[in-house]
Amino acid sequence: MARACQDRSKDLVLRAVIPTDSQKAVSEYFVSKQEERQYIKKYPEWDKGRVCPETEVIRARQELAQVEEKLKEKQAEQEIKRKYMDEQWEEARKQQLQLRQSFIKFNTLVKENVEKRERAEQKINEEHKRQEKYKREIEELEQKLKYMKDVCEKMERYVKEYKKYQNYLDRVVNETDEFQSINEIFNRYETLVEARQALSDRQDRNLQMLEDKGAEIHHLSEVETQVLMGLSNKLAQLQTRYDQAKAQALKWETIVSKIKETAAAKNLELTQVKACCWNIYQQICKRKEIPVKVSSEDVEQQLIQIKRTILELKRIIKTVKKRMREEKGLSYRE
Repeated sequence: MARACQDRSKDLVLRAVIPTDSQKAVSEYFVSKQEERQYIKKYPEWDKGRVCPETEVIRARQELAQVEEKLKEKQAEQEIKRKYMDEQWEEARKQQLQLRQSFIKFNTLVKENVEKRERAEQKINEEHKRQEKYKREIEELEQKLKYMKDVCEKMERYVKEYKKYQNYLDRVVNETDEFQSINEIFNRYETLVEARQALSDRQDRNLQMLEDKGAEIHHLSEVETQVLMGLSNKLAQLQTRYDQAKAQALKWETIVSKIKETAAAKNLELTQVKACCWNIYQQICKRKEIPVKVSSEDVEQQLIQIKRTILELKRIIKTVKKRMREEKGLSYRE
């Protein structure tokens, strides 16, 4: 069968045409030799082994069978590897469960230790705070004790220092009948001191009052002087403004009188213009033999009619001049 396919393929090959001219054949031979020297040799297609489709199918089936065999081997290897990996995964899951349980136990133990440590630290901190509080109280008491000792020593010194004055006051009480005790002497002294202080304060208040009144009078006099000076300046400014306003008023009165004269002249001129416009409009209506429809006060419509009439007259004059020129031209030609 393969041989029959090869025979059919050979029949399909294009055979070379053998030339009958000997000179042409020789020239083609030398040309082919020259091309062989210059380029790579190319064998004719009929000299190559032909491939049959049945052969290709058989080869493809063989390759497919080899590939399927290799695929089965790979699947078997994959099945073995899958079983091994399943065992490994199962072992890993068991280890994971064990690690999770041990982690839970360890976590519980750590939490208990942390709580115990926190409680111990809290107690230690409370004890430190209590000790600090007691230390501060001891220091405050020591400072107070030291202060009281200093006060006691100072009082003893004062007693020793003022003992002679007490003896003197006792002798005064014994030798005079005016005072019955030392307290009466102190009371009399305090009363005299208070009276002296009251008199001194009263005198100071009176002096201060006199100074305040003098300062107030001086201030009032200065204020009144400044007010008088300000009024004088204001009066001078007002007088100056009055003079300027009077001059401006005279100036504007002159300007107003001139404006009135100009307005009267313009009004007279306007009246004359209106009368002229009305007269011209009446004459136009009379010449055109049309009724007077515009009122005597409507100057705008009168001017419009006058303008329209002037334009019509201009067109008539232009037409007449044109006809006169045409008539003159005809007379010259004749």
